Amino acid sequence: LNRYFPDLSFKLTDSDPEILFILTGGSENKAKSIVDKMRHVLILAMNENNSFAAATEIKAYCNQNNIKSILINLDSEKDAELIINNYILSVRAVSTIRNYNLGLIGDVSKWLIASGVQNEILKSKFGINLVNIGWDNFKIFSEYPVNEDFINHFRNSKIDLKDSSKVYNLLIDIITTHKLNAITVECFPMVREHAVTACLALSKFNDELFPAGCEGDLTSIIGMIISKELTGQIPWMANLTSITKETASLAHCTISTNLVNDFNITTHFETNSGTAIQGHFKSKEVTFFRLDNNLEHVFISTGKVINTPCKNDACRTQIEIQLSEKDLNILKEKPLGNHHLVLPGNYKDILEFFCKMNNVKVI
Repeated sequence: LNRYFPDLSFKLTDSDPEILFILTGGSENKAKSIVDKMRHVLILAMNENNSFAAATEIKAYCNQNNIKSILINLDSEKDAELIINNYILSVRAVSTIRNYNLGLIGDVSKWLIASGVQNEILKSKFGINLVNIGWDNFKIFSEYPVNEDFINHFRNSKIDLKDSSKVYNLLIDIITTHKLNAITVECFPMVREHAVTACLALSKFNDELFPAGCEGDLTSIIGMIISKELTGQIPWMANLTSITKETASLAHCTISTNLVNDFNITTHFETNSGTAIQGHFKSKEVTFFRLDNNLEHVFISTGKVINTPCKNDACRTQIEIQLSEKDLNILKEKPLGNHHLVLPGNYKDILEFFCKMNNVKVI
């Protein structure tokens, strides 16, 4: 292993290994006793000493028993180090995600008819525990104090942010009470009743690497959680507003301030009330993706941001992404839903690897 991968740090263990390295033939039963306890396994092998022959038998056993496995012949696989690194990152992400408590505050918004995820699917696929929380279970936002740190975060806004900071404190109370690791918020009832939005609060949570989505969109928040654990970044959740022969346009009001070069605070688009962020997306290369509501399929693409418009007929932060003709046709003919996630940089390989390892088909 040192010869093949001089930069790879590892230790040998008989207890809960992350990878199996098959050294010789005759090790099949020892491997069986280990993989029976695993959900995923990466099997390394080589040509000599019947290593690959034994690994083939072990791989067949995994296939027969629905144990997700990958077999690499170190003597012939050119991308072995990349696969090993992607595997370790994905396995550790799965382990972390399985301990998530996800709060659905309110309900899935009524217009998201293709974006609700059943609790059983969420639990069986990724082990995430969904906590349903009613707004009525907590004090109204106006009874919470003003948060000066929140106000200072948004740098000299000309709009009064006191109510928005109280919403932030309300959400902190909910998160703390229920010991949540992520939230998605149905905020429109609060907007309509009190003319206050959660857009800035969600933006700040994502700045703090706490996944926070809006409209109660479960498919989006799951993608945001996966992205955080794989890349250390939380993507922007946005409406897909148009598709041309060369580009896709997106817009939304909740973007993190760390994803934009500059921004100002304005009103929420659909209601022209509350507060929202209007910013200029700073990354040129992006990864663009979305899961389906059964967590069985995923769309993943990479593209280039060619424009950051400021139109009056869409949510406040807007971008135009240049994508391949093939991917644009998929978006038009076989969309998985409206909201898509935009992640700065190219993370297509690790997202695809993670999804394939978890039986999510890349379309």
